[in-house]
Amino acid sequence: MPTPPYNYVNLGTARQQLANRLYDSAQVFWSPAELNLYIAEALRTWNSLTSYWKSDFTFQGQQGLQWLDMTDFTVMPNSTRLPQLKDTDLYLQMQYHLLEPPVGVNPWPGVSTQFSADDLVSAVSRRRDETLSVTGCTYTRRLTPAVAGRIVLPDTVIDVRRLAYLQFTPRPYGSGNYGSGPYGVGTAQIGQIVWQEDTWAEEAFNRSYIVQPPGTPQTFLMSTEPPLAFEAYPPPMPGHYYELLTIEGGPAMAANMPQPLNIPDDWSYVIKWGALADLLSRESNAKDPTRAQYCEQRYRMGLQILTTAPALLSMRLTNLGQSLQVDSVREADLFNTGWEAAPQGPPQEILAAGLNLIAVSPAPDAGLYSFTATVVCNAPVPVLDTDPVQLARDDYDAVIDYAQHLATFKMGGAELMSTVPLFQRFLKQASLYGLKLTEMGEFTTYLLGISAGEEQVNPRLSVPQTEGQ
Repeated sequence: MPTPPYNYVNLGTARQQLANRLYDSAQVFWSPAELNLYIAEALRTWNSLTSYWKSDFTFQGQQGLQWLDMTDFTVMPNSTRLPQLKDTDLYLQMQYHLLEPPVGVNPWPGVSTQFSADDLVSAVSRRRDETLSVTGCTYTRRLTPAVAGRIVLPDTVIDVRRLAYLQFTPRPYGSGNYGSGPYGVGTAQIGQIVWQEDTWAEEAFNRSYIVQPPGTPQTFLMSTEPPLAFEAYPPPMPGHYYELLTIEGGPAMAANMPQPLNIPDDWSYVIKWGALADLLSRESNAKDPTRAQYCEQRYRMGLQILTTAPALLSMRLTNLGQSLQVDSVREADLFNTGWEAAPQGPPQEILAAGLNLIAVSPAPDAGLYSFTATVVCNAPVPVLDTDPVQLARDDYDAVIDYAQHLATFKMGGAELMSTVPLFQRFLKQASLYGLKLTEMGEFTTYLLGISAGEEQVNPRLSVPQTEGQ
């Protein structure tokens, strides 16, 4: 990232100002470590609402490597969207909120009359997978051998967003956090998109579809198949592959093994609020309907905003001085169905799927290609007391307002509710910044909507009809 532009207040000063607001200037009821977490979460939440911090990062193209993950260090080591937070970071925040010993769950010390380590792990795991399912923020590219008949997918798969039929000779590249199988492949001789259909459509237009000879699959069925299964028609020729873009649940969580959250760091608070809603809704000493309802509202609000969150804004070939068109994978499938089978050559287009996955079209040839991506990056979070807080002077007060609101959650009751106006002011200031950002450029709204293009053109959910339609 470039040199931080703001240097008027550092973390130590901001923490002391927050402690003074809480009438705890000695930082006794709220420890320095706890207050630092609230400031960090306030900064991340601010970035998630405003797309405040943007940055460039570079990476080198590799011959034949078409699919890239902006959150994979092995592919894009300079990416400013690399995940840093683990599930253990959420456990720590939740323990502060719940007045439990703030040590994570590795292992849980002492005895709690409200929660066990498994309670926290299970709550975070459930809400993480639900967040991935509802928002579709993280895509996985998966390759599976194309065989005739029904194919059953692993139970980590939540949604199948795209299916293509490929013929190539795999070149092993390894497995990333968000994908499996051979990533780097030679140019496909067949790069055919396979369209999703249902049994009614197949029977209506081709009654003998189930006895077609092997060929190039044109359609695949899921709505009349068992869960996690699909079948393609015509059946494939032997020796080929299916390429799937999927939404998948995260890895299994355990108290003694930190796991990635699989959503952008700045949105980790969404999982936290959902998990807290579960924990405070239990029929036990922990039951707190007021705070549980508040947490569920915050969770639902976060899901709605994350669904349309931006990530990639633009891409260019630095060494050639050329800008590349950025579009969604679905748009390419609709208007250039054979884009994956195009011969290798100088890249012309970048296709985005979710907030992490991109495809280079055509796949790079043996030439030297240096890419520069402009993205909404992770919020810069200060670590040392001397680190400056990266906020403009007019936004700083609203962010500290929100940190104060977060700090009062553990008090509950009237004390928490009395700080809701601070949260509302924070939201209003974020909205005001959004209006400023929109006015900075004629096409700012379009740029911020690029990452949501796949969902807009290829929606996962049908819109329910209202009464009278």
